[in-house]
Amino acid sequence: MRVVFKFTSKIIILIKITSLLWLNVEVKKKFSNFVLMIVLVLKYLLPKGFRGISLFPFIVFSDKAAKNNLVLLNHEKIHIRQQLEMLVIPFYVWYALEFIVRYFQYKNWDLAYRNISFEREAYTNEKDLNYLKQRSFWEFYKFL
Repeated sequence: MRVVFKFTSKIIILIKITSLLWLNVEVKKKFSNFVLMIVLVLKYLLPKGFRGISLFPFIVFSDKAAKNNLVLLNHEKIHIRQQLEMLVIPFYVWYALEFIVRYFQYKNWDLAYRNISFEREAYTNEKDLNYLKQRSFWEFYKFL
């Protein structure tokens, strides 16, 4: 009985993996510009003055109105793409280090934040809702 169960479970796992791979190929064909993200509204998670934040794979907004703001959503989607390109953790390290450098450069919290290369790319292109379709790999590098 155990041999049959092991054999059967291996077949089921193989079928599941095969179907997931097939689904993945189909999804890539239909949604080549699709970015995995989960949008949440959690007003108590965000620091005061922030309307949204991207923490892959989550985009967190402070209120429902912000969730429906297409420009703000696009801004956060740009950050999700940046995080994916840098394999997530290095993105946060680079972001923090660049913020520190910019803070010493400008001696102003807001100016330092707005001059981080990731933010400059996002703010420059947030109104272009088709930007992610044509965006080049590591595009933020041009904003250093």
